[in-house]
Amino acid sequence: MSSKKKSLEIETLRGLACLLLVLYHVIGPLGGGLKIDLGSPFRVIADSMVYVRMPLFTFISGYIYSIYKIRGNDFSTFFSGKVRRLIVPLFCVGVPFSVLQAVGPGVNKDVGVIDALLSFWVPINHFWFLQAVFIIFMFVGLLEWRGLLRSATRLYLLFAFAAVVFLLPPFKVDAFGINGAIYLLPFFVAGMIGQENVDALKQRFKVIGPLVFVVISLTLLYVAAVDRELIVDRRSLIGLTVGCVSCIALLSSDMRSKALTWLGGYSYAIFLFHVLFAATSRFVLGRLGVKDESLLVFGGVACGLLGPVVLSMIFSRFNFTSVLFLGERAATKKAPANIAPVAQT
Repeated sequence: MSSKKKSLEIETLRGLACLLLVLYHVIGPLGGGLKIDLGSPFRVIADSMVYVRMPLFTFISGYIYSIYKIRGNDFSTFFSGKVRRLIVPLFCVGVPFSVLQAVGPGVNKDVGVIDALLSFWVPINHFWFLQAVFIIFMFVGLLEWRGLLRSATRLYLLFAFAAVVFLLPPFKVDAFGINGAIYLLPFFVAGMIGQENVDALKQRFKVIGPLVFVVISLTLLYVAAVDRELIVDRRSLIGLTVGCVSCIALLSSDMRSKALTWLGGYSYAIFLFHVLFAATSRFVLGRLGVKDESLLVFGGVACGLLGPVVLSMIFSRFNFTSVLFLGERAATKKAPANIAPVAQT
C-alpha cells in the first residue's frame, strides 16, 4: 500500500523506526556489527535507543491494527493474511538468511547450521520480531473477534495485563518468539490506545511531545555514556515506561518528514533485508581499507536503507517474489513497467 494513502505522521514514524533499527545493526552489539568499542559516540547512540527502537515499530503496528482491526466473523481471513505477511517471509527470508550466516565466511555471529534451520522455532536473528508480532496479532485478534475489546476500559485492562506479564521473568526457551511477544505486547496495545485517542493527544501534547522525547533521548544518551549496564535491560519498569512515553510523545508531536515518509513506505522490506546490505557494505569497505568509523557507519546505514528499497521495487514486480519475500498479496493485474510499485507495509 502506498504511503500516500496513510497518515504522513505515522509513515514518518515508520521511517524513523527504520533509521534507528538500521543504525543499531550497523553499529551492532558489543562484539558484533562494526565491533565498535565502549567509549565511542556510536556505541553510546546504539545503546541509548534500546528502549525506543523495537517499541516504536510495535507501537506503529498496534496503531495501524486499531484502524483496520478484525470485525465480524472474519478471523479466518485475518489469520491467513498474517500468515502470508509474516510467516511466509519468515521461512523464505529469515531461515535462508540464518543458514547463510551459519556457513558464510567472516560473519561476526557464531551460528550453527542446525540452529539456523530451526530458527523458525527458536529465533536467532532479528526475525524474532515476525514470530512475536504474529503471536500478538493472533492474541489480540481473537480477543477482538470475540468482542472482548469493545470498550476503552477493556483496552486499558489489556494494557495492564500486558505490563504485568512484561515484568515477569522470561521463559527459558524462547519457543516461536514467545519472549519477544511478551516484551512487545504492551507497546502494541499502547499503539491501539494511541490511535483511539490520537486527536486528543495531538491537541494537548503537540508542543510538549517533541520536548519530552528530546529530554528522554538526552537522558538516555547521558546514562549510556556513563554506564551502559544501567540501560541495557529492556524488560524492566523503566524500559516499559520510557518506551511507552517516547512513542506517545512522538505520536502527539505530529512530526512529518518527506524523507522519512518515503522510507516508511518501504519499512517492511528494510526490516527484512537491511542486515544483508549492511553486512555487505561492511565487507566491501573493509576490503577497500576503509577504517574510519564515521565512513563505515554512514556507508552501512545508507546501504541498509537503500538496498532493501531497490530490492523491494524488483520483488514487487513479480507475484512469485512479492508473495514469498515481501508477504504481499498476489496481484491480479501488474502495474505498467514504467511505474515502480511501492512496497506494501
